[in-house]
Amino acid sequence: MRHLLFASFLTVMVSACAPKSETPVTTPAVESIDSGSLHHKIKVDIVPSEHSLEATDVLTIPAHLSKNGVQLLINSDLKVEKIDGAANFKLVAENKNAGDVGMDRDNESEDSIVKINVYELSGLTEGQSNQITLSLKGEINNPVQQIGEEYARGFSSSPGLIEDRGVYLAGATYWVPSIEDELITYEIDVNLPKGWSSVSQGERQRNEDDSTGHHDRWSAPTPTEEIYVIGAEFTQYEMPVGNVTAMAYLRTPDEAMANKYLETTAQYMEMYRGLLGPYPYTKFALVENFWETGYGMPSFTLLGSQIIRFPFILHSSYPHELLHNWWGNSVYIDFDTGNWAEGLTAYMADHLVAEQRGTGADYRRSTLQRYTNYVDETTDFPLRKFLGRTDAPTEAVGYGKTSMVFNMLREKVGDENFRRAFQKFYREHKYKVGNWDDIRAAFEEVSDTDLKPFFTEWVDGVGAPELAIEKAAQEGDSLTLMLKQNQSHAPLPCRFRSRFTPKIL
Repeated sequence: MRHLLFASFLTVMVSACAPKSETPVTTPAVESIDSGSLHHKIKVDIVPSEHSLEATDVLTIPAHLSKNGVQLLINSDLKVEKIDGAANFKLVAENKNAGDVGMDRDNESEDSIVKINVYELSGLTEGQSNQITLSLKGEINNPVQQIGEEYARGFSSSPGLIEDRGVYLAGATYWVPSIEDELITYEIDVNLPKGWSSVSQGERQRNEDDSTGHHDRWSAPTPTEEIYVIGAEFTQYEMPVGNVTAMAYLRTPDEAMANKYLETTAQYMEMYRGLLGPYPYTKFALVENFWETGYGMPSFTLLGSQIIRFPFILHSSYPHELLHNWWGNSVYIDFDTGNWAEGLTAYMADHLVAEQRGTGADYRRSTLQRYTNYVDETTDFPLRKFLGRTDAPTEAVGYGKTSMVFNMLREKVGDENFRRAFQKFYREHKYKVGNWDDIRAAFEEVSDTDLKPFFTEWVDGVGAPELAIEKAAQEGDSLTLMLKQNQSHAPLPCRFRSRFTPKIL
C-alpha cells in the first residue's frame, strides 16, 4: 500500500524547502516567570584553566515545597561555603550516586560518575515561599568517556566538565542545589575569561566584555528540568526569525556555514509552527561542541565539530533536534510511564523528511529491519519501559517501534485528526509533563474513538507482527498472496488480511 503524505505535512514541508519567505515567523512572547516553580537566581564565575567554578544561588522555594525536611542535592565536589535564610541546614547523606536528570536517561547505573551530598532544610515558613542563599565552590572535571561500546553507534559523554577546550554543565552535574523531580525557572549571570562566551536556555539579556572578562546573562522564565551552561571561545552569529532569534555559536569562524544553519532554522521552525503550534522559546541556537555529540536542549542544540560539517545533517539530525523543543524540551517526559518523545520526534522529523522526498517506505522498511535484526524475546520490552537509547535493541524499540506505532495511529485516525490531536496535546502540556495516557486522551477526544485497546496492544505489549505467506495462487499473469502473522511469542490481534495481485515482470 502506498503511504500518502498527509496534506498538512505536505503544505508545511513544501514551505520549509522553498526559498526563504519575506513574511516573518510570528511567535508569541515568552511567558512570565512561573511563581509556582523552584526559582534560581545565580551568579557563577568559571575558570576553565582550573576546572573550577564559584557560584552564589538565591533559591526561592515556592509555598507548596516549603516544609521541614525538604532536601537539596548538590555535587559532592562542590563545597557549600555559606548559607543564609534557613534556620537549619544539615548534611544527611554523603557521596550518594547521582541519578540522571531531564532527557539524559542513557546511563542509569548503580555506580554513577557524579556523587552527591544531600542536605536537609528545616525552619522554613510553611504555606509561603521561602528564600535562601547558598555559596558553592569547587572543581568539575569529569573527562569525556565512551559509553555503549558494544553498540555500533556508541557515543561519548560527560556529566560535567570545565577545561581549557570548553565548559559543559547540566542537570546531571548537580552544580546547583536541586530538589528531585521539580521543574525550575532561573536567571543566571555567567562570568568567563575574556574572549569566551556562554549559552544557556532562555533569552540572552547580556553579552559583553570588559577588563575582567566576558559576561552573559540568561533568563529562563518558563518551567524547565535543568540548567545548562555551555562555554567556549565562540564566534557568534544570529538572524531574526519573527519574534525568535536564530543563533549559531561556532568554535571556528565560518560565516557561510553559520548562514546555512540560520536559514535552515527559519525554514524548519516555520514548518513545525504550522504543524504543531508556536515555537516555545525566544531563540534556537546551533552550538558547536568539542566532542562529538547530538544533544537537543531547550532552545539550543549541542552538536560535535565533525557532525555539523556533514552536509546531510542540515536536513536530518538538525530538524530532529529542533523538533525536540516541542517534544521533550517543552512537553516533558514522565519516565515512570515511558519515553514517548524520542520515537515521536523520529517520526515527525526523520520519517517526515524521508516521506517528503518520496522515500518514506524505504525509511519504514529500514526501521522494521533494525527491529528484526536486533530485537528478540530476550531484549524486547514494552514502550512504557523505554527510558533512553543505550544499545541497538533499545534504539530499535524506543525509537523505531515507537515511530511505527505513531504511523499506525496516524493511519487509524486519519491525517487531520493526527495533526489536531498532537496540537491539542502540545497546547495542554507545554512546560508540563506529558505521558502516553495524555496522548491517548488527546486522540480519543479529537477522533471520538476508544483507543484504549490500541494503546494496550502496542504501548503495553511486546513484539511486532511476523508476516508469512500462507497461500499463493497464480492465475494468468497475476499472483495472489495471502499473508498471516507467524510470530513465536504471544500473537498480536490481526488488523487485516492483505490480498494483492502484482504483475509478474
